[in-house]
Amino acid sequence: MASCSQPNPDQPDLLSSLPDELLIKILSFLPTHIAARTSILSRRFRHLWEASPCVHLIAFRREGFITMFNRALLLRNPSHPLVSLSLEYSGSPLPASFIHSLRAKVSSFGVRHLTVRGRYLIPILPIISSINCLQSLSLPVINFEFDQFPSGITLTCLKSLSLELHSFYSKDQIGQFLSELCSLEDLHLDTSYIDSLCLSSPSIRKLKLIMHSTLNLHSVSLFLPSLESLHLEIREYFNCNLFRIHGEVPLLQRAVIGLNCVHARDVSAITRLLSFISNVKELSISVKEPQDEKHPIPFLFEPGKDVPNFHNLKHLDVHLCMHEHSFEAVIIMLHNCPNLESLKLVHKIPKSTIMTKGGERTDRESKLPRNADGNYHYAFVRNFHLGENIKEFMKLLAKKSSSKMHAQN
Repeated sequence: MASCSQPNPDQPDLLSSLPDELLIKILSFLPTHIAARTSILSRRFRHLWEASPCVHLIAFRREGFITMFNRALLLRNPSHPLVSLSLEYSGSPLPASFIHSLRAKVSSFGVRHLTVRGRYLIPILPIISSINCLQSLSLPVINFEFDQFPSGITLTCLKSLSLELHSFYSKDQIGQFLSELCSLEDLHLDTSYIDSLCLSSPSIRKLKLIMHSTLNLHSVSLFLPSLESLHLEIREYFNCNLFRIHGEVPLLQRAVIGLNCVHARDVSAITRLLSFISNVKELSISVKEPQDEKHPIPFLFEPGKDVPNFHNLKHLDVHLCMHEHSFEAVIIMLHNCPNLESLKLVHKIPKSTIMTKGGERTDRESKLPRNADGNYHYAFVRNFHLGENIKEFMKLLAKKSSSKMHAQN
């Protein structure tokens, strides 16, 4: 076995030759408790980490969090700007005197990017209104109440906001809160236990909306005239109907839709959803069938109803159980996409699928044509708009469809 090579004393120390500014930049990508360990390397590194423009404090015990706060923030040199601050704490309640010091110190640095995670850090939220230069705010899994937020927020520079609201809220509370953020462009909202949701903002351009436990949710309204990108994900809505979505999103260009455990009763809601976003250029949709759905159905469109026209659609990505009915719905959709350039179809196998001893599917088998890998799990085609590509591919799909579908087309 070869022994570890010893360092060559004649070889220059490239790390030490770097300027302090670059070393501090490198340390800023590390969690603070990791960056602090570099202080043992040499005298030069002893205090470099303390000048990092990014502080990420994460602790599970009260003593450790207080100690890290004292070193990284309380004793911080005011001449070192603090651009980004992330506080994550999941220990026991913090002393009131410490919370007071934390609030005072954080508000004095003029932080531009702030993340607060942990219910025992909720008392520091009032400092948000005092950070006028705040550009992004993230409050993941913090379970705060809206009345704990300072009233009359004037965060005129805030452009990015991420909230997880896992409690009972009304659409008026959420709407009022967002209406005070006049410069907001990027919104990530993770919600549950709400009866309706109305988002109205003239400035939001990117929206990621994840919804859980939508048992009582009956409608989602989006009046976002500047919205360009929408990511909508519905999780865990059990045995309730899929809610209806409406509003105005005239500039929408990209949409990512994820639907979990949809049933036959949800087909009309899915059709309305696709009509709502039919002007997009890029569309990715994933539909997961429930385990208790006995009969395969065409989830994309309601039988006998008009199919939305996707005149601007250029890139389509569909993840769906490609059984006969869903496959035919995909073909109908493709006939309404005259400007399509690329297509990706992925067959999602439901967990409830019955398998034979040899592992072959005995129900809801994929109707996709055989691909280059010799299976029927996916189909991926580029350059639809060139030559006869789309015609040849549509002929290939038509061979896999039923005679009834073939006659309709």
